[in-house]
Amino acid sequence: MKIDLAAARTVPKELRATLPPESIDVGPDAEIIESVDFLGSVWRDPRGPHISGKVTTKVRLECARCLGPAEIPIVASFDDTFVEEQAAASGEFEIKGEFLDESFAGDSVELAEVLREQILLELPEQVFCREDCRGLCPKCGQNRNLVDCNDSEDFDPRWAALKDLN
Repeated sequence: MKIDLAAARTVPKELRATLPPESIDVGPDAEIIESVDFLGSVWRDPRGPHISGKVTTKVRLECARCLGPAEIPIVASFDDTFVEEQAAASGEFEIKGEFLDESFAGDSVELAEVLREQILLELPEQVFCREDCRGLCPKCGQNRNLVDCNDSEDFDPRWAALKDLN
């Protein structure tokens, strides 16, 4: 779905969209598993066109401890200002605070790309399938959430002095 930024007016225009999960690619490490819902508005002020709103969906990632699937809800509110791309005359362009907004070329921007960016910004660095995930056994590699292996009971005698500190 394209948003016509050239037609944006000073009065906010409400936007609603529901995109299928496969319409937004969030990379090889994540998968969107529910429809992506967006409710927001588009308007223009002296700085340029704005898109603001709220995106909600659910993403499946890999658990950082056991490598199993972990599903997390995404709820992101945002307010993006878009500035028209301009070619630099000298071949160099210094990025200043006022230009750290989104840039666009032409008269429109793809909503899926705007939402993709917001979803990626909401993804945590580490995700766990559950709070008490026990991870993988360092010796046999089995998922300790599913199998109770006895490999971790082997004690390294080099740590015996630390055990006496309790």
